[in-house]
Parts: sequence; structure tokens; C-alpha cells
Amino acid sequence: MQWPAQPQPYPVPGVADRRTSAERFWYVIQNIAFGAGYFAKIPAKKAAIEVTGRGSLTGFENFWYVLGCIAFGYMYFAKVPAKKALVEVMTRP
Repeated sequence: MQWPAQPQPYPVPGVADRRTSAERFWYVIQNIAFGAGYFAKIPAKKAAIEVTGRGSLTGFENFWYVLGCIAFGYMYFAKVPAKKALVEVMTRP
């Protein structure tokens, strides 16, 4: 069985990977620990997509987001504060 190709994130002009080496290291460690870093990223990514209107969740991210919402609304309630913070940052003069 062959998995469908996942859409690749498009590079944003003038924006480099701004994570420090320590942040990259801990993200890898979180992903090794049952994908905790990956699952924590999904609500924030969903919030960023809703605020900016750019990008989209991959098929797997969308699947896990829906599943997380079904499981006591976890993903939705994790998205709410991230979306509020993004809106505040983007609307500051």
C-alpha cells in the first residue's frame, strides 16, 4: 500500500527557521515520547491557519485534530488560547 503524498509546507519568503538548537532538540525528544510534540503542535497550527488564512493541515493532522476534538474537545480547547494569542499579536500596532 502506498500512502498519498503529503503536501509540503511552503517556505515563507524572508522567514527562516527561528528555533534555537535547544528548541529543535526538545521537539525531537517530545516526538520520540509518543509523539507529544507533534500532537501539541496541531492545535496551534490550526489556530494559525484560521487567523492568517494561509496553509492547511495535512491529512494526518486533520485526522488527529478531529479525533482530539471528539475526545473531550482536547484539540479545540488547546486551540482557543493559541488563536487568541495570535490575534492579539497580529492586531497590535
